[in-house]
Amino acid sequence: MTTLRVALVQQDTVWQDPAANLAKARGFARQAAEAGARVAVFPELFTLGFTMAPEPFAEPIPGPTTEAVAALSREFGLYLVGSCVEAHAPKARNAAFVTGPDGALVAAYRKLHPFSYGEEHQHYSGGDDCPLFEIDGIPCGLQICYDLRFPEPFRSLAVRGAEVVFVPANWPVRRIAAWSTLLAARAIENQMAVCGVNRAGRDAMGLDYPGASALHDCFGEVIARGDATEGLVVGDIDLSSLRAWRERFPALRDRRVKVYAALEIKNGTQMNTDQS
Repeated sequence: MTTLRVALVQQDTVWQDPAANLAKARGFARQAAEAGARVAVFPELFTLGFTMAPEPFAEPIPGPTTEAVAALSREFGLYLVGSCVEAHAPKARNAAFVTGPDGALVAAYRKLHPFSYGEEHQHYSGGDDCPLFEIDGIPCGLQICYDLRFPEPFRSLAVRGAEVVFVPANWPVRRIAAWSTLLAARAIENQMAVCGVNRAGRDAMGLDYPGASALHDCFGEVIARGDATEGLVVGDIDLSSLRAWRERFPALRDRRVKVYAALEIKNGTQMNTDQS
């Protein structure tokens, strides 16, 4: 496959109402299929909103939410990227997952960096892995919202061959310039396509979300970008162009990993920031 059509779902999430949000998701999945998308991506914690009261909603993976999304994948013949609160001790985890057109659970990822500025780390524990998975033979990865501020996991995915990374988020309007800049930066520095999907509307905590979901190609250029309204943002990722650029300008081969590690030790910058 040389082109991948992706639909980003700018959902105005109903606060802590999984049934209402799954009903919305079915309509959006139908629209994505009608638009010819192969993949549809929902925002972070799309069945709940960015809740700091995860315990009542914690569930296993696979579990009720993955099964509900898998049913939509089968119904509409799509890969779907969803998310849920995963049950985990001592604290729940903010997780994203992918289901395939056959209803299989393709991958699951746990947010590496709970958003400490918003006290997420007090309610969720961080994950410890960045799985690589395939969509129609295309190497892909997942990150979640605040993870976007950390280049290391994106680089880890890139050096393992990831060509597309999906980033479900709840990114508020007051920091939206950082959202757009960081999506482009992660794409440029890793020569990969980055697909950031952000919710729209206002949550129960009074935070406003401006949409601005976007697909960026491997040059950081915008393939498609949403406004502040609820709905789909659809675009085509040109994988042949991405692969040709990596071959013509193999920047990742010039990394000096041992030097970077030595500089951290030499300058005393290694810190234990584990908030799990």
